[in-house]
Amino acid sequence: MKIAIFLFSGTGNTYFIGKKLQDGFKEKSIFCDLFTIEKKRNDNQLIEDYDVIGLGYPIYGSDVPLLIKKWIDGLKMQNHKKAFVFCTQMMYSGDSAAYGGRLLEKKGFIIRQQAHFNMPNNITDYKILRPFNKHNLKKIEQRKNKQVNRFVKKILIDKKSRKGSNLISLCLGLLQRIPYQKIEMKWISDTIKIEDQCILCEKCIELCPTENFEIKDGILKTKNMCIACYRCINHCPVNALHSSKNALVKYPYKGPVENFNIKDVMEDCITTHEMN
Repeated sequence: MKIAIFLFSGTGNTYFIGKKLQDGFKEKSIFCDLFTIEKKRNDNQLIEDYDVIGLGYPIYGSDVPLLIKKWIDGLKMQNHKKAFVFCTQMMYSGDSAAYGGRLLEKKGFIIRQQAHFNMPNNITDYKILRPFNKHNLKKIEQRKNKQVNRFVKKILIDKKSRKGSNLISLCLGLLQRIPYQKIEMKWISDTIKIEDQCILCEKCIELCPTENFEIKDGILKTKNMCIACYRCINHCPVNALHSSKNALVKYPYKGPVENFNIKDVMEDCITTHEMN
């Protein structure tokens, strides 16, 4: 069996789970490659080379990130290729994995497994969420190891397990997703605020998955292409970026493990061969 996991990860949570899944398959001697959808490739050609496809993403308001939606839109119709979906969330997102699964089903994929993984909060510029910004990363990793191992087992024995596909999850997902989608293009695309302490280090330009930043006339500006992934906000060295009206970042989220390298989420491909 050959597995390919395609994912988008803003601040590392989804990448962390994707890497754990890849490691879990490797332990079972299963070939698994990990790809980020940020890179421009012929993913339709890639998909043909694998038996099972995985898709991972963070959820925003019980919705699938725009980058993932565009990636799915660009896929050609499949002839019943099996797939699994996983998403990362702070608390509860209703049917977020199932929603991504439904989008893939429209492309001809057979969705066998769906999972939600609770991960640390990366929204660090809202005072109301600050109590959720402190984490015991070692305990989180231990819990995720167990959850990932269970998910890997279900995939390998082809056990149907579709988290979020029941009616209650659908209704709770819609309660968040419908209002979120109404404000998504009007508010979120222009959400980044830049404070005067910006030092023009260009780190946000380097990290942004949508190329939202540019420097004009010695001033950092945005192109209204933000998708609220919070990568730039949490990795600005002087905390000059935020999306809330009044609160600046006090405790930036640097990733799901100690000394996490945010550039790892932007890697073109991590293959099983590179791991050996």
